[in-house]
Amino acid sequence: MDTERFAGKVALITGAASGIGAASARRLAAEGAQVIICDRNGTAAQQLADELNTARAFELDVTDLERTLEVVDGLERVDVLVSAAGVDVCDTVPNTSPEEWRTILDVDLTGVYNSCRAVLPRFVAQGGGAIVTISSAIGTVGERNRSAYCAAKAGVENLTRAMALDHGRDGVRANCVAPGLIDTPLIRNGKVGGEDDPGAMQAMVDRHHALGRIGQPSEVAAAIAFLASDDASFITGAVLPVDAGWTAQ
Repeated sequence: MDTERFAGKVALITGAASGIGAASARRLAAEGAQVIICDRNGTAAQQLADELNTARAFELDVTDLERTLEVVDGLERVDVLVSAAGVDVCDTVPNTSPEEWRTILDVDLTGVYNSCRAVLPRFVAQGGGAIVTISSAIGTVGERNRSAYCAAKAGVENLTRAMALDHGRDGVRANCVAPGLIDTPLIRNGKVGGEDDPGAMQAMVDRHHALGRIGQPSEVAAAIAFLASDDASFITGAVLPVDAGWTAQ
């Protein structure tokens, strides 16, 4: 990659050991960033750090605010946060247990809050920074049998807008990407496209994606890199669909 948009910058990525998080780590590193790879799977995080020459790895569960603060406080500099940690449960409200509900909200929404709470004082003190959160097409339009995930991702979108309004005068930009169906372990290992229904993935693609195919993590990472870069210097509070036309319908 020719561009060096992140030369001299430090990017902290949560959920960075796989899927969209890992693709984002590779993309930002290729553009010159020193990447801080954070994931609850410490072994996988270290493996990716070994692959990327400019990376450091931390085992981090984003539901643990104290540990999140500890990791951030131990860094000399942070310029970009990509909050990509996420889990999913596919079911209706009556069939989603209270434990499953809490897990989804704790990771997918509170985890974003924890990560942003850790970096925002640093961003404000240094006069700027960029936050990119990860929502979903179904954080905007909803979907059957995804009640907890829909609720969490809708919360991420409005949390991002609120942070953009609160901290714009501090030089902080906060934006969100909202992917459609992306070929990640989260999708492949879930009920959508799982072994119980091999045709479910293609059926959803046919129903929702105007482009007629599933997306790749690298395509979402490209949008994340744009929003995190100075090329998006006049963009904040935005939710950018990366969804093959899903929410255009």
